[in-house]
Amino acid sequence: MRINKFQRNSKPSMASRNCAYGRGNVNFQAKFTTPGHVWPGSLRDGVLRAYYVWPDFPSISITGEACALDCAHCGGHYLKLMEPATEPEALVKLCEEKKKAGAKGVLLSGGCDARGGILNLKEFLPAIRKVHEMGLMIKLHTGLVDSDLAGQIAASGADIASQEMVGDPKTIKKVFGIDAKPRNFLSTFENLRDAGIPHIAPHIVIGLDEGKVVGEFMALEMLAGSISPSTIAFVVLRPTKGTPMEGVRPPGGDDVRSVVSKARLLFPDTKLVLLALRPRGPEAGEPDGRFEIELGALDGGIDGIEHPSSAILAEAEERGLAVRKIGAYGVLPVEYESRLFSE
Repeated sequence: MRINKFQRNSKPSMASRNCAYGRGNVNFQAKFTTPGHVWPGSLRDGVLRAYYVWPDFPSISITGEACALDCAHCGGHYLKLMEPATEPEALVKLCEEKKKAGAKGVLLSGGCDARGGILNLKEFLPAIRKVHEMGLMIKLHTGLVDSDLAGQIAASGADIASQEMVGDPKTIKKVFGIDAKPRNFLSTFENLRDAGIPHIAPHIVIGLDEGKVVGEFMALEMLAGSISPSTIAFVVLRPTKGTPMEGVRPPGGDDVRSVVSKARLLFPDTKLVLLALRPRGPEAGEPDGRFEIELGALDGGIDGIEHPSSAILAEAEERGLAVRKIGAYGVLPVEYESRLFSE
């Protein structure tokens, strides 16, 4: 689908740049995309997927605003932006209403308990099964889970299981305030895989440690050595008012480019997406901060972007990529796309 070109202030294309990165114990060369370039093995067969989540894939919190953690980067702020359904019966009723209104799927999430699991998740699994039986696609943010809970999640019919993957223990303690280690996060994905969840989508928060890239490369390397996710989703830290990280400097385009490039090298056959939760307003910093973050992802080998700017779509077309607009969340499995287009 073609779009009108977005005129920028004569900013030159960054398509021909080359750069070397050395972060921590990682040192690799990343060649940025040139016009028409296709990353070997990636989904980018001449296409950049542009995802538009709302209104067809609403976000619902099964805990309302309740959360035991008060994480340094969130402080419960993002739970307030979700529709609450704090009883299993309320979840079924709300999803029935969404289905009648034309929704194709839902994101189910909620606040965490003191150990990093989603509050009361077990109580909601029978209701989640009913949502599945309605024909709605379900992306479930699981929190940390053991093998028993992973099996119950699989039986609920959830299509996609997502959870943050963090590679640095100090960052886990600083941000979440829990005593978990990176291995605990990885075990969650292994448990979900072993339980037979159809699609697993780890989330990597770029700049989780006060805007700095600290454990992201390790998180990717740990995943690469253990599981084969259908999607890896990238969040970029957004300095959020009222949280301890309100005043931090967010990651820039170079940070995003380096992390996504590493993921592309480790996961050549996995879909990579940039999620909507990233600096998209004044918090992005420099005047073109939002565009630079998106450009870093495009350079790094991203396959899709949720709610992209007109500028990055124009840049993608300038490089010879077609833009495919999809009304869904970015972790939607590629094989599910036909379900949307056929309805």
